[in-house]
Amino acid sequence: MEPRIFPIHPPSAALFGKVLVASFAVTTVFFGVLTLALYAAIDPDGPVARVAAPVALGSSYALMLIIFFSVFTWFYLTARRTDFVLLEGHLLIRNSAHGKHFTYDELKVEEARVVDLLAEPQYRPGGKIFAISAFFFRGGAFYLHSGEKAHVFCTGAPGAVYIPTHGSHALLLGPVDPAVFLHALREAAH
Repeated sequence: MEPRIFPIHPPSAALFGKVLVASFAVTTVFFGVLTLALYAAIDPDGPVARVAAPVALGSSYALMLIIFFSVFTWFYLTARRTDFVLLEGHLLIRNSAHGKHFTYDELKVEEARVVDLLAEPQYRPGGKIFAISAFFFRGGAFYLHSGEKAHVFCTGAPGAVYIPTHGSHALLLGPVDPAVFLHALREAAH
C-alpha cells in the first residue's frame, strides 16, 4: 500500500499575526509600566537611572520579545508541519512535539465519524493533559468537553474526524478534508 498523506487544515496566518502583535503590545505595556514604577522609586539623576536601569530594562524587554516570538513561531510551524499518514497497518500522526502512531486494530474505525466542533461542543478540546494549546493550534493529549481523553491535532477549522480507540484516548484530527480522510482511513483499515 502506498502511503497516503493528509495535511492538517492550515492554521490561520492572520490569527498568528494577531497573536504576535498582541504579545508585542502586552510586553511593551508591561515594560512601560515597570519602567515608570522603577524610575519613580529611584533617584532620576543617579547612576542607576542613567546606566543600570536602561540596560536591565532594555535587555529584559528584548529577551521577553524573543521568547514570545520564538514560542508562538514554533507553535505555528508545528501546526503547519502536522500531517496524518495512512500506511500499511497503521495511522501515523507526524508532529514535531507529539507525534503518534496507531495500528488499525487499535482504532474503532467503524465508529469514527466527521464532527462539527461548533455544532457538537462535547468534542471540543478542553483541559490539557500534555499538550500544546495556542490560539491557532491544539496538539497533544486533552480532555474533551465530554470528559473523554483524546489525542487532538486541530487548528481551528470546525470540521474534524473523531476516532474512538480501544485504548484510553480517542483521536480528534483536523485534516484539510475530514470526509475524504475518513473514507481513506476506512479503506486502509479493511
